[in-house]
Amino acid sequence: MFRQVFIFLFVILLSACATRPQAPQGQINLPAQLIKLDAIKHWNINGKLALKEPEKSVSATLRWQVTDPLFTFRLSNFLGVTLVDMQQSEDGARLEADDEIYTDPSATALLYQTTGWDIPLEQLLSWVKGVPRAGDNYTLNENGLLKQLKPGCRQCAGWQVDYAQYGQVDDVFLPHNIKLTNTAQPEQWIKIRISQWTLN
Repeated sequence: MFRQVFIFLFVILLSACATRPQAPQGQINLPAQLIKLDAIKHWNINGKLALKEPEKSVSATLRWQVTDPLFTFRLSNFLGVTLVDMQQSEDGARLEADDEIYTDPSATALLYQTTGWDIPLEQLLSWVKGVPRAGDNYTLNENGLLKQLKPGCRQCAGWQVDYAQYGQVDDVFLPHNIKLTNTAQPEQWIKIRISQWTLN
């Protein structure tokens, strides 16, 4: 009996791992898609974030709840211990760590000050949806969706964003696999693998 239960659970696990988001078929009307994505201001993502820097690396579970431009951004390790618990409000960013509270007008700056992790959160609000910001340069994949993006903003010009996988969520296609690479230091990168999108 135990053997049968084990085999059943193993098959279920493999099936879950094999599940892939519904990929786009044919050519996507990018201007129409970007209009829809720009209109989406309330969204949540669950997934994994891996960060690699020259002297350290981090792997964490990501939960990001957004009412653009306000959000809650949480990272936790495989034991469920919270690594980052940050809120961006109208008054600025607030981060709680080690029973201390830290604040800064910029969420990106606050995260860097408290953890040393360079993650461009404000820009990611657009990039994670596959939406270029003003001044960004980008190329498209065979379906007409963003394949690679090179930021135009001065403070984030060192990043390059690559999109490897899209999946359909409601009536739009959203990224499920993103990599940000520091072009000045290629050994510094951020990978985001999104397992669930929720649009409100």
